[in-house]
Amino acid sequence: MNEKNKLIDKIIRVNQAGEIGAQRIYDAQRKVLKFLGKHDDVIKISQMAEDEQEHLDFFNAEIKRHNVRPTLLGPVWEFGATAIGISTAIMGPKAAYACTEAVEEVIVEHYQKQIDMLEGVEPELQAKIKKFQKDEEGHKQAAINMGSHQAIGYSVLRKFIRKTTQTAVYLAEKI
Repeated sequence: MNEKNKLIDKIIRVNQAGEIGAQRIYDAQRKVLKFLGKHDDVIKISQMAEDEQEHLDFFNAEIKRHNVRPTLLGPVWEFGATAIGISTAIMGPKAAYACTEAVEEVIVEHYQKQIDMLEGVEPELQAKIKKFQKDEEGHKQAAINMGSHQAIGYSVLRKFIRKTTQTAVYLAEKI
């Protein structure tokens, strides 16, 4: 396999894993927040999840089109993302938004690295990632606007979720 194909495979694999994780986080948060009667927050999170579904659908199609092996850590991602979604939602809507802010902050940075790597290599994939990066930046900003910084333990929570997300990205690229 040549270097271009290795790069594209790695990008598609890690991005699909990330979008699966995002869906599991949002699914868990919506269930908990609905149970807690936080219907406005369920609506806001559902709107962000719709964008993430578009991203997941794209990377699922790319996995098939390029015959890329998904990450072997899929079950771990599903469990971990669900646990993060449940725990942040139990802490309240502000913590759920702090989670979104932290994850999206890492993903915006991650996508920028991919955009740079794809320069002159794969313009169509690069354009899609640029669009998704813009969506993720919008989610981060929406989370801030919804009060993420007011979450109890915001600094610790944000740092923990950033490190967890960075580790997940690293591992999904490799495994």
